[in-house]
Amino acid sequence: MMLIGRYRSPFTRRVAVTLRLLGIEYEHRPYTAWSHLGEVRAVNPVGRIPALILDSGEILFDSSAILDYLDQIAGPERGLVPSSEPGRHEVLRIVACALGALEKVVAALYEQTMRPAEKYHLPWIEHNESQARSALEWLAALPQSPWLAGDRLTQADITTVVMLDFTRIVNPQLIAGKYPQLDALASRCTALAAFKETVPNSAVDQSNPALPR
Repeated sequence: MMLIGRYRSPFTRRVAVTLRLLGIEYEHRPYTAWSHLGEVRAVNPVGRIPALILDSGEILFDSSAILDYLDQIAGPERGLVPSSEPGRHEVLRIVACALGALEKVVAALYEQTMRPAEKYHLPWIEHNESQARSALEWLAALPQSPWLAGDRLTQADITTVVMLDFTRIVNPQLIAGKYPQLDALASRCTALAAFKETVPNSAVDQSNPALPR
């Protein structure tokens, strides 16, 4: 398999962490739409990362679709989203909240990155950051036993932690010191090789280094 997209993108990184946790080997191409638009469009007509090229040559894109495929080939005992209820919807509910927070962080980031400073629309930035904070508060209030959805690590933990790591890079004041429960979760995940080996590296690509896709 070949994974297209740099780890600075939390969407790519959650796929990379999942591949490593499932023991699936892959080749990595740290492309971005900013520096490698032609290559990215060749694997995703939307021109976004990530994309996963299977050994058969078939191409999957969108991180959620890729993760669903990986769970299917891993099987119900190893998949990172439970295959049956009620565990399945509980994990997916947490993933949806973490992705929602991430999307709001990205929206605020784009407003400040893609426009000149004199054209920032501060109410839009504040609106998105407020939505992200609400999602973070909900995630922080979840009981951890020791993981967000029970006694084993799931996609709920992966997506939440890659969202936190990305937010620490692009908007640290949004989370610094405010969510100790989530910091504790991130520390547990950071101790795992799958997370250590996919730490974002801005040296890989310097064009628009903060942008996730």
